[in-house]
Amino acid sequence: MTPVPVSPQRARTLALAGIFQAASLADSLAWRGHCDPVALDASLGSILVMDTDDTLTIFGDGARHLRTGLAAVEKTFFQPLRDPHPRQAEIVRYALALIHLERKLARSPQLLATLRQRLDTAVLQRAHFASPHDPALVRKLAGIYVDTLGTLDFRIKVKGDKRQLQGGPVPDQVRAVLLAGVRAAWLWHRLGGRRWHLVFSRARVLSEIRGIIRESR
Repeated sequence: MTPVPVSPQRARTLALAGIFQAASLADSLAWRGHCDPVALDASLGSILVMDTDDTLTIFGDGARHLRTGLAAVEKTFFQPLRDPHPRQAEIVRYALALIHLERKLARSPQLLATLRQRLDTAVLQRAHFASPHDPALVRKLAGIYVDTLGTLDFRIKVKGDKRQLQGGPVPDQVRAVLLAGVRAAWLWHRLGGRRWHLVFSRARVLSEIRGIIRESR
């Protein structure tokens, strides 16, 4: 059955949730060394779904696969940004940084071409991995992030438990979810999302999020 197309506002909201989900996953991984596996697979899997702007194709069932991101956006918009919880402030900072990083990338055609070439190769190899969070695939995605976005003059500094960030699988997982966040930011911008929407369209976004959650019950 062909999926019913979502409205432009809903599509932008789902893409925005993708950005905030990546930010939330990076924060959780950096501090705890683990995160919601469903959200992780949805975010990592979205990186390798290209040549489409359809949010349901990219993220699957938005309400279930983007639950972490939807909750993060709702909390951010509902709670005044002037006095947020410290960890929520970090998630917002990561989300804004991902949006900024994607705009930096968009202004570098050569880097975009390199990124696309690397992702095309990863897409071809995807069938060899059991899941999006397969360690080998995560390492590959992390390497793509370092070799492309990591060369820009703007870097996202992730805070967390040094024991988590200095070794093991977490550093690669963090870089991979940041790549997913940039992919979501690219989609959000392509669908008409702009930074000023985060200030002046909060009520509409909140209404859309609550509609998505209500319809998923």
